Amino acid sequence: MLTVVLTVAVIRGSGSTACPATGYAYTGDVELVFPQEPVSVAACFGEGCTPAPVTRSTDGRWLVPQSVPYLVPPISVTSVYVDAVDTSGARVAGELPIETEPTGEHPDGPECGGPFRFKPVKVAS
Repeated sequence: MLTVVLTVAVIRGSGSTACPATGYAYTGDVELVFPQEPVSVAACFGEGCTPAPVTRSTDGRWLVPQSVPYLVPPISVTSVYVDAVDTSGARVAGELPIETEPTGEHPDGPECGGPFRFKPVKVAS
């Protein structure tokens, strides 16, 4: 019993915070950014996936949703496979990593982290 009391006293006195075991997933779109406007874009998530055509959103962005046919669960999205052709006919195809950034929200305090979102993926020509 004395060991438990001393351990609790040391933990409380150390100034560290116990964070809940909360895992955050981001299920939003992945934005693709091109140096030159492409004439066609196809993309998908997951090793060996089959790229599906992507259409430009109403605000002019190339957004790949995390849903069928681009993603077939279960998969943890960490990269996107892109196959695009620009106006000169040049083709870019390959798997690109997806970087994340915090949303700035910290439901359990800033020391515990919080939700994140995907940064736009820059597709090189």
